[in-house]
Amino acid sequence: MTDPEPEDVIEANIQVHTRMAESYNRNEPHYRPENRAKVRAKLEQMRRFGSARLLDIGCGTGFIIDLAKDLFDSVDGVDVTQAMLDRVDLSSGNVRVHRCAAEALPFTDGGFDVVSAYAFIHHLKDYSKALGEAFRVLKPGGGCYIDLEPNRLFWQAMLRLEQGAGGRRYSDIVLKEIDAVLHRDEGVQEEFGIDKETFNRAEYTKALLGGIDPWEFRDACLRIGFRSCDISFEWFLGQGAVMHQQSFEAAAMVEAYLRRILPLSAECFKYLQFVLTK
Repeated sequence: MTDPEPEDVIEANIQVHTRMAESYNRNEPHYRPENRAKVRAKLEQMRRFGSARLLDIGCGTGFIIDLAKDLFDSVDGVDVTQAMLDRVDLSSGNVRVHRCAAEALPFTDGGFDVVSAYAFIHHLKDYSKALGEAFRVLKPGGGCYIDLEPNRLFWQAMLRLEQGAGGRRYSDIVLKEIDAVLHRDEGVQEEFGIDKETFNRAEYTKALLGGIDPWEFRDACLRIGFRSCDISFEWFLGQGAVMHQQSFEAAAMVEAYLRRILPLSAECFKYLQFVLTK
């Protein structure tokens, strides 16, 4: 595949998410109760930056909006796909949605206490432009919450495992993750009829760049002007299986141990979370 232009990446996202919009809330794993509870707790913590206005970029069908609308006085969501915006629940009266690109936000400088971006940054060709816009619309001292971004260290580990398998047999948990990370495009093509190239363009940073390097991302945020960028590694390999096949307590014990041995365990975590301060 040739390297796409930014507008091609945006168009691919519109095509993919228009096709997936109807089933998105049912199919995406981040809608599971345990993850919703985790994200809700994080949004509650973000209120330390202020609770007047939240902007959610790449809002989709309203995952963050639904969890945050009673925590902030007003919530704005932006997305490029109208079919996704049409499914956002506006009944609370304090939610507005806008069809636009995250790289060109229709808001004045310094108007928001918090900007969020959930499972969104990896859909961009150049995430620095969207980060620059998030910085611009945040008030001084405001916070930006970014979550569920693909950890390049994990993606590289899955690639090494697949390429070096030879005759070795991996556990069902490892095989499932290799398939999810490296062959998601095949499942989407089969389920939704979306060709693999279009899907991979829509997930540019994940599919074509192999995820986000956490320290490169932090450096980019600091260059833009953010005062700090806190990195958190989230969802270790097989965490859901441990939760549901053993117990939530067992999963918490494994997670606590892996966090104690960071950064050695960094490649065991599938996703990245960032909290930026302006």
